[in-house]
Amino acid sequence: MNGTVNGSAHENHTNGTGRTIFDAVSARIPSRAALAVKLMTKYRDSPIQEVTVENVMNGMRGLQCILWEISETGATGIRHHGKSLQELEALLPKWPGSTQMSPEAMLWYLYTATVPTPAEVQTFAAEISARAELPLEAQTFFDSLPTNILPEAQVIMMLTFLSQYSKFNTAVSSGVSKDELWRYSLEDALDVAGRIPLIVGRAYAKGKGLSTKAGFSPSSDLAHNFARLIGKDSDLDFIEFTRLCWCLYLDHGSSVSSHAMRLVGSAWSEPYTTIATGIVGGTGPLHAKAIADSVNFNLDVMSSLGAAPTKDEIFTYVGNCLTQGQIIPGYGHALLRVPDPRLELLRRFLDTHPSSDPKVHSFLSLIRNMNDNVPDLLRERVRGMKNPHPNGDALNGCILHAYGLPTEYLLCFFACSRAMGFMSQYIWDRALGLSMERPLSLTMDELLAKVQK
Repeated sequence: MNGTVNGSAHENHTNGTGRTIFDAVSARIPSRAALAVKLMTKYRDSPIQEVTVENVMNGMRGLQCILWEISETGATGIRHHGKSLQELEALLPKWPGSTQMSPEAMLWYLYTATVPTPAEVQTFAAEISARAELPLEAQTFFDSLPTNILPEAQVIMMLTFLSQYSKFNTAVSSGVSKDELWRYSLEDALDVAGRIPLIVGRAYAKGKGLSTKAGFSPSSDLAHNFARLIGKDSDLDFIEFTRLCWCLYLDHGSSVSSHAMRLVGSAWSEPYTTIATGIVGGTGPLHAKAIADSVNFNLDVMSSLGAAPTKDEIFTYVGNCLTQGQIIPGYGHALLRVPDPRLELLRRFLDTHPSSDPKVHSFLSLIRNMNDNVPDLLRERVRGMKNPHPNGDALNGCILHAYGLPTEYLLCFFACSRAMGFMSQYIWDRALGLSMERPLSLTMDELLAKVQK
């Protein structure tokens, strides 16, 4: 941060009061609550879409049945409160000297559906930094965990330990009015925004033999503080990429990790345990673990074919993997039917931040070569694959690995972003008084009986 945040030349702000996030959310609640009442009274019995056997058998895929206030996902990419990532890149304030979106500005936007003023971002970032501390007994607990435990497991255990400090839990136990619970969930959410990068940074420092005593500097933003914790304070490209990456992955609708958190949170589980649940969901190879799997896959390609394989060599190598029944990580998407819009921003970052390190340059050149050629083979070989294009996972983890972040810390890196972003949905669930998620289940025999009637 180191100074005053820069406003965007594309947006004229009329409110420079520096209001707090509580003020901004509170101002939006009446209109959204009124819309919720309208939907539940005037339109409560109106059908949205037909549920098919395929929807049920394929894990509700394609079924529009989960309310998600923060974003809209579809075949052409995600939009947050109606705006694309490219639009937000132009609108959101940036930190001095930075060309990337500010995670704090994006987070404010997700909570409020308004582009923040520089003063609002400044106030918001300062509040998050002030909350980036751990109780002494929590530090002692964390330092006692063996370093041979996976980083994500350490983070999950630490979040579970911190659940005892939940302000939301205290409010529920004290009988606070349901209409006011959003304020306490927002208190926890802001604590989490400061604490989870701190926890991940400490896990990294402990695993690499660095000092775990470093804390947040109030004069720096989230990305710069995180870089300081893991010994990359002077790596400006890493800091800039962290800003971009966290903005791109704060929210992505109802993915596995987000849906897991939404389900658990709907039962009023406090934010710390809720987020731990999301990280558990991210450990699967079909979700966030695919990021590290993509890096390892490309490292294997480079080891076998070198840094500049031909198209035929790529086809032969990947074709053999497909013949053996392997998943090619980093390609395809559950919803998108076009190239991942995030990939455009990631590639642009590489174009504007070329590395002078020959090893980094060679590895990232290989990735782009793979991204350009593998989709043609997948389109030809994988029957029924609706989207053979590379997704964000084909590039984001590879860039981080090239910047020196080991693959075993990639899940935790992205957990920082997803945890902070999901909390914007969590507090709106409380603000709108939404019900616990409770779909009905049925067996295949029941399903067959229904369709044969």
